[in-house]
Formats: sequence, C-alpha cells, structure tokens
Amino acid sequence: MQKYRRMLRRRATFLLIDWLVVVVCLTVWMVTREPVPTKRTIHYNRASDHILVQLAKLPEHPGAQMRPEPMWTLYGDGTLIFQTDLSDNLWRAQLSPGAIQHILDVIINQNTFFDSTAQRYGRMTPERDDGELLLIVDAYGQQKEVVLVSEPTNQVAIDIQATHVSAIEQFLLDYHPLHTVLYASNPDPDGVSDDGK
Repeated sequence: MQKYRRMLRRRATFLLIDWLVVVVCLTVWMVTREPVPTKRTIHYNRASDHILVQLAKLPEHPGAQMRPEPMWTLYGDGTLIFQTDLSDNLWRAQLSPGAIQHILDVIINQNTFFDSTAQRYGRMTPERDDGELLLIVDAYGQQKEVVLVSEPTNQVAIDIQATHVSAIEQFLLDYHPLHTVLYASNPDPDGVSDDGK
C-alpha cells in the first residue's frame, strides 16, 4: 500500500510539473511574440513641410489671386493647425503616429476617399454657408483634391461617395485634440477687413 501511495504521489507531482511547464511556456510565448497589427499601416511622408490632409476655404471669387484659407491642416511630422470655428484663432497640436494613423484610417479606409470619382461634391449640410471647401489628402502613395460645395448634388450615382466625403469633412472639423497651443490669433474675427471689403 505504501508503494502504491508513493507512486500516486510521484505521478501527481509529475503531472503538476508538466502543467506548470506548459503554462510557463505559453506565457513566455505570449509575452515575447510580435503583436499582430489589427489593420494595415498607412504609409505617408513624415516631412514637417509635407501636407497630409488639408481642409481649406476657397476664395469666393475664383479669378482673384488669393490662396485657399486653411481651416484644418495635418503635416507629416504630426503638426496639426486648425480652427475650432470659422471666426476662431488658429490652434496647433502635435499628434502621435497613432493619432495620425487613426485620422488616415478614417479618411482612406473607412470613408474610401481615394475611391471617390467626382471632383466636386455637394455637402450634406447646405444650411452652413461656408462657401466652397477644398479637401486635399496626400498619403498611401496617392494624392487627391476634391471641392465641397454648398449645394447638394442631385446625381444618385455618387450619393454614397458624397456621404463619405461629407463624413470626412465633419470628422476633420470635429477633431480637436486635448493638448493645443495658440498658433495665431485671427486678425479679422468678423471677416470684414479695415477697408470695408
């Protein structure tokens, strides 16, 4: 009987050691393995002067020698210059590579920006009279510009594309990082210059 108990005790000990080795091996494997990315990395130019995404208000008179007025600009180094509303000052934030990937994922993957075929889209919120906006995206080895106009388009074939482009516009205008600093104050908050024009 003693011999039988000793043999059972030895088997129980070996079984416990075997399970402990298996658990330790699985734990080491889980800790040391490379994490699998859940989505593809979107490659982009990381230069500080390279514009990745820009939403800008176009001049009201196309013949004028005026440049678009940037409302939201993301540079390759993660610098974001934006307005919280049209009459507001410009704010600056420094985004992490993860935040840049999130923004590009929303634009390129979720809203399929590079699949859109038109050059002009009517906005889904025509009650906002912001004039025409220019949306520029330069990432993933592609560059594209589209114009967002106040009047909604009536082409049924591109309604889903217009919805996606409008969603991108709204996402950019609503994106405000927590840690920002004043970049430049608005010298003309009411939109009327000193000469009355």
